[in-house]
Amino acid sequence: MHAQEASEWFGKGLNAFNKGNYGEAVVNFTRAIEQDSGASPAWFNRGTAYMRMRVFDKAYADLTRCLQLRTSQITMNARMQRAVVGAELGLQQESLRDVNTVLKQDSTFPKARLLRGRLLLQAGDTSQACADFAGALRSGDSSVVKYIKVHCQ
Repeated sequence: MHAQEASEWFGKGLNAFNKGNYGEAVVNFTRAIEQDSGASPAWFNRGTAYMRMRVFDKAYADLTRCLQLRTSQITMNARMQRAVVGAELGLQQESLRDVNTVLKQDSTFPKARLLRGRLLLQAGDTSQACADFAGALRSGDSSVVKYIKVHCQ
């Protein structure tokens, strides 16, 4: 019975999220988690809703919980999301560890290369940052051009 209720709340959460009603999505994903605390997709999606709401501390906590569960195929996405949220929270070292883990699994992930490049710029490693920006560009992410123009000439 709890699994069915969790699934229903999760579905309501997705509907709200897709409509841009992130507060309502958080409420529904929370109810899904209350019914099944091991449902990593609910933790992931609630974390993503918090991220969209710019409630980064809660987003980071939910994405961390999702990664601790290690029960789903969304691990790489959760790790990447947590890296983005961590960067917003000023957790550069933690974000760098997460993004490096993502890149070990998929060295061509353009958004991961972009984020790592930005983190490395903040740390003062322009050379490696520019290498990451070039890799992101080769992988099809044209948004890095603005970083290349400013930092890699």
